[in-house]
Amino acid sequence: MPRRKLFDPARTIAKVRSWSHAHRLQRFTAPVLTVVVCALLLAVFQHLSQTVDYKSVMRQLRHLPLDAWGAALFATALSFGALIGRDGVGLRHVGVQVPRSLLWVGATVGSALGNATGFGALTGGAVRCRVYGAADVTPAQVGRLTVFTSVTLALSLVLMTAVGMIVSADTLARMMPLSPVALRSAGAALVVVFAVMIACCGAAPRTLATRWTWLRFMIPARRDFVAQIVLAIVDVIAAGLALWALLPHAQVGFGDFITVFSAAMLLGMIGHTPGGVGVFEASMVFALGGTVQTPEMVAALLAYRAIYFGVPLILSAGVMAAFEGRALKGRFAFLRPRHVSQLAPLFLSIVTFVAGSMLVISGATPAFAKRIATLQTILPLWVLEGSQLLGSVLGVLLLFVARGLLRRLDAAWWLAMILAVANLALSLAKGLAFVEAGVLGFLIVLLFATRERFNRRSSLFAERFTATWLASVAVVMVLAVWVMFFAFRDVPYSGDLWWQFAFDNRAPRALRATLAAVLFAAVFAMWQLLRPAAGRFVMPEPQDLLDAARIFRAQERSDAGLAMMGDKSFLFSESREAFLMYAKHGRTWAALHDPVGPRREWAELIRKFVELAHAHHGRAAFYQVRADALPLYLDAGLTLMKLGEEAHVVLSDFDLKGSHRAHLRYALKRGERDGFDVEVIEPARVPESLPMLREISDAWLESRLAREKSFSVAAFNEDYLAAQSVLLVRQQGTPVAFVTFMTTDMNTEATVGVMRHVSDASPYAMEYLFTKLALHLKQAGFQSLSLGIAPLSGMQPTPLASYWHRLAGLIWRFGGRFYNFRGLRGFKSKFQPRWEPRYLAASGSVGVFFTLADLSLLAGGWRS
Repeated sequence: MPRRKLFDPARTIAKVRSWSHAHRLQRFTAPVLTVVVCALLLAVFQHLSQTVDYKSVMRQLRHLPLDAWGAALFATALSFGALIGRDGVGLRHVGVQVPRSLLWVGATVGSALGNATGFGALTGGAVRCRVYGAADVTPAQVGRLTVFTSVTLALSLVLMTAVGMIVSADTLARMMPLSPVALRSAGAALVVVFAVMIACCGAAPRTLATRWTWLRFMIPARRDFVAQIVLAIVDVIAAGLALWALLPHAQVGFGDFITVFSAAMLLGMIGHTPGGVGVFEASMVFALGGTVQTPEMVAALLAYRAIYFGVPLILSAGVMAAFEGRALKGRFAFLRPRHVSQLAPLFLSIVTFVAGSMLVISGATPAFAKRIATLQTILPLWVLEGSQLLGSVLGVLLLFVARGLLRRLDAAWWLAMILAVANLALSLAKGLAFVEAGVLGFLIVLLFATRERFNRRSSLFAERFTATWLASVAVVMVLAVWVMFFAFRDVPYSGDLWWQFAFDNRAPRALRATLAAVLFAAVFAMWQLLRPAAGRFVMPEPQDLLDAARIFRAQERSDAGLAMMGDKSFLFSESREAFLMYAKHGRTWAALHDPVGPRREWAELIRKFVELAHAHHGRAAFYQVRADALPLYLDAGLTLMKLGEEAHVVLSDFDLKGSHRAHLRYALKRGERDGFDVEVIEPARVPESLPMLREISDAWLESRLAREKSFSVAAFNEDYLAAQSVLLVRQQGTPVAFVTFMTTDMNTEATVGVMRHVSDASPYAMEYLFTKLALHLKQAGFQSLSLGIAPLSGMQPTPLASYWHRLAGLIWRFGGRFYNFRGLRGFKSKFQPRWEPRYLAASGSVGVFFTLADLSLLAGGWRS
């Protein structure tokens, strides 16, 4: 018998490639299908709306009685009550329990999001993972819950449709190419199958295995299955009642109506559009068109969408905002830290996208004539015209900003707030659109309440928009164009419409606003598709850190130890014997210091880094480079600017003799009088000392109301500190200050790393510390100690100096109130160092100043 081959690498690689290709194909297939389905649905609506005009639909909406709205809201609440019960039974089915408050939030919020966005099993399931996770419900259990409730809902719709096929075959025959007799026979067969399914359930759940080990079925307990079916039927009937209350239902019986409603919901689930939109409406209009006037049906469906889908979504977003604003502390407070508060960006993104869609479609529809007449008495024509056009364009921008909110970007929050406030004013100026103003006002409140959740400092449009997002925007644009032509069907089109400006000329205004919105969306989308990828910072891989550490240890420049902080990415040479460390903010790709490694590979690395930055439409910058490497940067076409001077203490010449060292001798004597003593902590002992060092560091940060720096400034990072030596100062036995110092295996140069002290330490603590450090390193055989750069030092103006050089000289002279430039150099000068110039090499000319701003943000801990 031939031996079975357990593993075939070539076959595995081929499968992976096949899956990767399928995944890439799916990324583009789904958006294309979305647009195609949207176009087909609009074609269906175009056919169904031949006997309907926009004014009649709006008239029906305005004349819906208040009790109909109230009844629809009550039915919606009843439906969501059944949804809570369904989740409760589902949790019992998977064998877990959650607090009642968690059940309410998870079921209602998850269902509201799933209804509004479609793919409820995914979006609603994600919400339930967050909420029920607070009660230690695992994602796998939530997945089983979601499958159970989704399948039973589909089965309930099938059962209700089957019963309807028996009792209302004549009504359903209008929706399907089947005779009433065939429908009754099929319905009876489905009911029998359903009875068999109930009979197959036992008293306890059990797993049904198949011949394929990966395919198993969980058969629920009969009690859970029947309870779930009953609650799902109550849910569907209540949802149907919400629409029934809005219809002139005297013309159709409730039995026939709920049959059509169930079948339409089932078709909507199969179509997988958000909330079954389009498919559900087309089915209802097609089936009930003979018994309910089409304008009345369309108006009821619009009101139903607003009540059953819009109101729960808005209330859910309000719940998320309440958690963010600490309004629901009490019994719900345990949800905040890890679960519910993380859902706020998702809901804000959806509400913002809906608000943007509302503004775009509103710009394509006519404002009420009476409100235009009121505005005519208080506003000039150009304000009215400009408000509608600008409102549509800003609505499109909201569609794109919504993605930034989904990614919790700080810039997206600010832009969404500005756009919402601007559109709030524009909605009133373009036609006293009070409903729009109310929605935008609610959005502003949500944004204020969730401000702290949007804390990612990144460029709003740094990353490309997905094809699915662009397809969603395209669907909104297509829908707006269709609505415009539907609303102004009775207006004869001519080229003169573009140039007609009058208060009562609503069609030209809508035409211009819609065209501006479509053009803006198209240009923005094309820019997104065609622009170079902005690129983004990625954390270094463990192997990259190991290789960088190896290269760093084998050369002399100790300041390259900043590569071990792990906050910078690496670009290696072809031989992986040299590297550049870099980070990114905005369009600036910033490499810190010169390349590290053999000098023969520097030119290649510099060229590769410049090409990398330019390939992503960015600016290349090399920060704090040394004078001996300037020709390499000039050859790369970069602009040079002096940044300051770095202080190097020549340890072979360092001692405490002479009048120029008197202040250092005094610092040592004063330190001994204050009870100072020092201890050198070698790298092997640093991990056990980290809690003590952390306490000093935290006290130092708190006293300065500061945060940890990064990039070019050493930060308190435990992995980074563990690879260094530490000089610790104790005062009367209590640790009060420390400094870390970076060295290489060459033992020729050391660089100061993290420096911290407590606020109540002696004012001579740091001078004492640095003096002891220099003496210790001299005794250990080191040749040089770098005290770091003094910004703008040595920038004296000369007749031929550049504008930057002159500006830096002025800042050095008069900028002391903002930063102690002179004091920093004065402290370092006490050690009589050798001052070496440091430069910035960057691409561009005017852009260099933007590069400096980005570099300051990088040093402050921000990157994108």
